[in-house]
Amino acid sequence: MTLLSPRHCTLCGPDAGKRVRFAPNFEAQDLNAAVFSARRMPDRRHFQLVCCEGCGIIYSDPACDPAALASLYQASSVNYDRQEEQIFDSYAPVLDRGLRRVAKRGLFLEIGGGTGFMLRYGAQHGFAEQLEIEPSADAELKFRPAGPAARFVRGMFDQTLFEQGPLRRSSVSLACFFQMLDHVPSPVELLRTVHEALEPGGIAVCVTHDTSAFSARVLGERSPIYDIEHTYLFNPANLSRLFAHAGFTEIESFAVANRYSLRYWAHLAPLPLGLKRSILPALERTGLARLPLRLNAGNFAIIARKPPTL
Repeated sequence: MTLLSPRHCTLCGPDAGKRVRFAPNFEAQDLNAAVFSARRMPDRRHFQLVCCEGCGIIYSDPACDPAALASLYQASSVNYDRQEEQIFDSYAPVLDRGLRRVAKRGLFLEIGGGTGFMLRYGAQHGFAEQLEIEPSADAELKFRPAGPAARFVRGMFDQTLFEQGPLRRSSVSLACFFQMLDHVPSPVELLRTVHEALEPGGIAVCVTHDTSAFSARVLGERSPIYDIEHTYLFNPANLSRLFAHAGFTEIESFAVANRYSLRYWAHLAPLPLGLKRSILPALERTGLARLPLRLNAGNFAIIARKPPTL
């Protein structure tokens, strides 16, 4: 069985009080690469979820041991190719907002972005280099360079990247990570590593789920954000504090709307599996499956700067 290890609040530390939000409802066989593959159909499985009494971050405790988690993501598959263009269209406006604050267009870095299709944004907007860092071997096989200066590095985003050479400290102009920060064993350590990778004045762009969103509050445990893959979950206030704790300044947060097809919204909807399996074929038969719909479904963005001088 995959090992579980205790967690504490990534912002307030191990001495912070916590209360149980939702009891665990998973089984040992749920800890496999298929379940830990991106954008699978939500199934409401999760570890015990607790809420920090200091800052309100919700996190899995216990959760997968970091080494076991890395193995699961290395073996995970990427099977959402039909959604890639829709995902690109949803996140490009967020990157546009970050781009206005970028002083140099050197290295464009994406972390945990699957096949690296968002690197196209960096190539289209004049960044000299584009780099995807992603642990999935399947994603590496499916990587298609966005241009001659696009690269893929398979691995976890941590300090070993500096030590082994794929990434240099203070070399990144813009670093982005979408729906990824909630998956890592230590978000504060990841943000510190992003900070270290950015050049002085560089920009970080993050999108993640919002625990304070209307949908999350109304649905409660039925919300798809409460998932076995999600180790930490945030709201704009506590994630802004976490970015500041990691050394970032000029921190801006705002709600993000996603433009997806009705097919994909139905895929994500918190409906019984049997009903969902009836709705999806009906959408295909009627031709409505591809109809685009833009919704604010409870995500938010953070844009922050590494100070120009330290």
